[in-house]
Amino acid sequence: MARLWDSGAPPSLLRLVAVVYAVLMAVSLPQLIDPLVRHDDFPALLVDPSGFYAKTLHEGRWLNYWWHLRGVMTPAWANFAAYQLCWAVFCAAAARAALGRDAAVWPVLGLALLIAVAPPALLISLWFNTLIPGLALVALFAVLANRLPPRAMRWLLVLFVPLTLMAYTTYPLLLLAVCLTTHGAQTSWRDVAGPLAIFIASFALGILAIYGLNYLEHGIFGIPMADWRTPQPTRDLASLMANLDRIGVVARKTALAFAWGFTPLSVAHGLLAAGGLIVLWRAERWAAVAALTVLIAGTGLLCLQILSTGVTVPVRAFGFVWMIHVVVMMRAALLLSRRGGLAARLARNMVIFIVASYLLQTARQYTDGWDWQAQTRALAQAAGPSGGAIILRGDYRTLAGATRAGIQNARGLRLRLVYLTGREVVLCAETPQLCTGHPATPPASARPVQAGEALIAQHDGGSLIWLPSTVPSR
Repeated sequence: MARLWDSGAPPSLLRLVAVVYAVLMAVSLPQLIDPLVRHDDFPALLVDPSGFYAKTLHEGRWLNYWWHLRGVMTPAWANFAAYQLCWAVFCAAAARAALGRDAAVWPVLGLALLIAVAPPALLISLWFNTLIPGLALVALFAVLANRLPPRAMRWLLVLFVPLTLMAYTTYPLLLLAVCLTTHGAQTSWRDVAGPLAIFIASFALGILAIYGLNYLEHGIFGIPMADWRTPQPTRDLASLMANLDRIGVVARKTALAFAWGFTPLSVAHGLLAAGGLIVLWRAERWAAVAALTVLIAGTGLLCLQILSTGVTVPVRAFGFVWMIHVVVMMRAALLLSRRGGLAARLARNMVIFIVASYLLQTARQYTDGWDWQAQTRALAQAAGPSGGAIILRGDYRTLAGATRAGIQNARGLRLRLVYLTGREVVLCAETPQLCTGHPATPPASARPVQAGEALIAQHDGGSLIWLPSTVPSR
């Protein structure tokens, strides 16, 4: 095993990307066949800028909004394949940069797959239509890290951080992670403080750019928090303590998510992180300092947001934490492998175990939307691609797959049927005024659909669908 681990010529970036992409596509095949699209990801799929416009003001997602203006609609499977390609490029390029261009093929491939199977990466991939341009920039930055010296990469933060900030808040932290984990780039405090200072200035520049765009477009200099997020800003000691408690909740939730909800594995990850940092600190102190700098800067930024606004941060925002965790773990494993012995064998086996088990878990998670996809396809096939409007009566939650797929509101069903049929779709639960004049109960001519107990009938040149009458028990 030790010989295999250290064997193999340094991999070319192109071949490394090809292998990582093939693995990603294999484990995400259930999603590729008929991708599950989240309700607020549909505007990007359907090329509907109006459906995303509000996020420019409340979230500063201007790069994503410009993507919505492209005017060309591509199928969901093609968008998902493109998104996964961008992610594969980033994982491969970031791993090669972190271990060095001369590193053997197996450790580099192992690290690339460790980055790829990050639970936050799986969670955020469910918004693949929207995030393609932002992730493409993140991937490009990692590729450049394999071509340009560390000093040049620092200054590229000035360009890439503001742009990626307009796609997703924590994408810039992946850029900082690439800068501060590049092999051989950390030899003194200047190599850590310099990129961090440029990153902070670039992040501030990005915020200022978003504020300016919001002022020009919306007349508001800032990013007002949307009401649906239920912000609870810190105003006094009581609200401060409440928001501190929210930080603890987010930390516990993230730690469990990193371990797929299995507490003992979460503890094991904590021990691996601590042990890896100790090994790295003893052998490559400035590399350990750089890794800690990314963690402190990133988590500090997110904690500051929670403290100031009271709005919690989702697990998908912590991809940079997972990246630092596995980079430290792999570099520690390589350092131990040079010494040999039990510790080296355990480190190698742990890497293999995490990659294999997390690939299986990722594949399983991608099947959560199968029932929902099948049920909605059945509804679309029954309605057909031509004709007038499709009128749906009933509660979308009565479709058994809705809960497991995480469908949060009625427009998830409406927009799914719009995508599948190309027809106007009206949900009476959303807009009851548009259902006036349509029968409230199924006529004798209604026929069953393969989606539970749903019924369908033709009416006034369109289709009437009655969803099942009861919500299935969880």
